[in-house]
Amino acid sequence: MERMLNILLIEDHPLYRNALQSVISTLAEAVNLFEASNISEALGIIEKRAPFNLVLLDLTLPDSNGLQGLLPICQLLPDTPVVIISASANRQLIINALHAGARGYIPKSASSAIIESALGLVLNGETYIPSAMLENDPGLEAPDQYGNSTLTGRQKEVLGLLARGYSNKQIAKILEIAETTVRVHVSDIIQQLHVQNRTSAVIKAQQLGLLDRAAH
Repeated sequence: MERMLNILLIEDHPLYRNALQSVISTLAEAVNLFEASNISEALGIIEKRAPFNLVLLDLTLPDSNGLQGLLPICQLLPDTPVVIISASANRQLIINALHAGARGYIPKSASSAIIESALGLVLNGETYIPSAMLENDPGLEAPDQYGNSTLTGRQKEVLGLLARGYSNKQIAKILEIAETTVRVHVSDIIQQLHVQNRTSAVIKAQQLGLLDRAAH
């Protein structure tokens, strides 16, 4: 039986909210969509209607700006993934949002197909980050082409550890990098392999022979 999704959309622009409604309706056969145009209204809905499977939050609202609105949402719904939607694709803002508790960040310039894929990824327990934020990062090595996917040396290390069953926190400790950075790499690996979660990524990597190469 198809599960019922309870989703809270916090967005004050009617046109973009309508566009998101169409995408959200494709996520499951049964969706209860609750809408708010500001944080105060959203907090009232959470108090009456929680729990939720997913929250979509615009960073710029009449009663909050930047990450101000994210913090109370995460405090009230610590087990609910919150995805940021924003007109800004600033890399530092994306990183700050992830550090503050967001499970995804979708630029408003993203297509409906990308938004649908991103939300599906988050609902499957993963983190979505725009792959463009990885560009021009001095901490990333030059890409190395394998099969149909392009993974950096660091991503291959992460992939190898995923295959051994390590959590993001454990991978971060082993590689001596931030857990947020691990989440970014896992998200990009999943997107590049065209799968929906880390388990499927490992299976796909085995099929492509990436794990043998990741070990070298």
